[in-house]
Amino acid sequence: MPESLMTIEEFEELARAADRIAEGVRLEVIDGQLTAKAMPDGDHARIIQWLIRIFVVARPELFLTPEQGLKVERYRKGRARPDGALAGADSFVGQGEWADPAPVLMVVEVTSDDQDTERRDRQEKPRAYAATGIPVYSWIGSADPTALSDR
Repeated sequence: MPESLMTIEEFEELARAADRIAEGVRLEVIDGQLTAKAMPDGDHARIIQWLIRIFVVARPELFLTPEQGLKVERYRKGRARPDGALAGADSFVGQGEWADPAPVLMVVEVTSDDQDTERRDRQEKPRAYAATGIPVYSWIGSADPTALSDR
């Protein structure tokens, strides 16, 4: 996001205001673009619950934290809220709404069939997470939860 348009602090204030004012909307900054993300529906939430259960059994020292805000992109000029961030169980303690992505081993997005999914969830976000050093990006299609992809 160009500095003259909005500072990251101004974005964070705007995102907090959007949470209070517009129920069901979350703001993110990816590749310098301000985007709005709809809150998950029941099917989406169920997929995240299913993943949490799998990781608790398979890797109890890790936790898939839903909707944890992460500082992404070079020099922390971006903010993203993946559907799940897999990291050590205490990795986000004390970090607030926008956490350092260093301990994150994988991010998960449950994709929908909206018009922005291809661009946002399959192009922009994977690049932003990779540039931040997050080693694995996985997405699951909510219309077909058996459709899984990762890099």
